Amino acid sequence: MHRTQIYLHDTLYDSLKTRSRSVGVSISELIRRTLESDIQKDPVADARAYFARLKPLKSFADVDSDGYVRTIRSKSRILQTGEDA
Repeated sequence: MHRTQIYLHDTLYDSLKTRSRSVGVSISELIRRTLESDIQKDPVADARAYFARLKPLKSFADVDSDGYVRTIRSKSRILQTGEDA
């Protein structure tokens, strides 16, 4: 096991202290358990959550994203079949 030092905002530390008391473990143990749980999450689900939180650039705020992608794909020589060309 490795020892490390981190800095926490007072509100976060107070929340950790309260939670650790209610669970009956030390703050260190609570942090370890939380980190282990977070690291073992499904990376695909994490990626979906990440992209769900993204906001469009201001220049694309009023653009229909699905329509925009369809337009780009319709102009692609790579994606066109013999019938489309």
